[in-house]
Amino acid sequence: MTSPTLPVSEPTTQPEPVSEPDPAAGEARPLAELLPTGNLLVFVVVTGVALIVASFVSYGLSGKALVGAVFCPTLVLLGAIDAKHRLLPNAIILPASLAVGLIVAASSPGSFLTHLAAGAALGGFFFIFGTIFPGSLGMGDAKLGFLIGLALGWQTFGAALLAFAGLLVAALYVLATRGVSARKDAIPFGPFLAFGGIVAFLLS
Repeated sequence: MTSPTLPVSEPTTQPEPVSEPDPAAGEARPLAELLPTGNLLVFVVVTGVALIVASFVSYGLSGKALVGAVFCPTLVLLGAIDAKHRLLPNAIILPASLAVGLIVAASSPGSFLTHLAAGAALGGFFFIFGTIFPGSLGMGDAKLGFLIGLALGWQTFGAALLAFAGLLVAALYVLATRGVSARKDAIPFGPFLAFGGIVAFLLS
């Protein structure tokens, strides 16, 4: 007589949860890992020094020249980092914004509120745009917009137009060379904001 056997169910393997990418992970990376190296570092240094010289040649020993000496090299560095890492570090944007704000307040106190309002307007616009259209613009772009407005004042609108025009040309180039399948590829906005900000500053 055989003893009855109880059916034993096969153990089921539970699927491992897929971890979502953490948007704050990039910002948590040490700044040293984000800084340019090699040929890109040479480009950033040479271009930054050239822009410092151009700022003092254009505006003499003035507060505006000092703003340019901080503002323009910072934009070059941020543009290089964003192009490679898709990230605009707070560790660079926030000290640069503070320095530019202090220089503007000390050298042109009468126009400081105008510069502050321009920074708030551009940064706020980028923030609202990124909120309405997720994945389009990030908080880094909004903070960079604030820095650009703070440095440029009334010239901020021109810088934004140049940035969006450059982004449009880049998007059309990507579509023309890689086809419709590339329409969802993310293009970093930081380099175009940097370009627009530098050109607007030197032409102001």
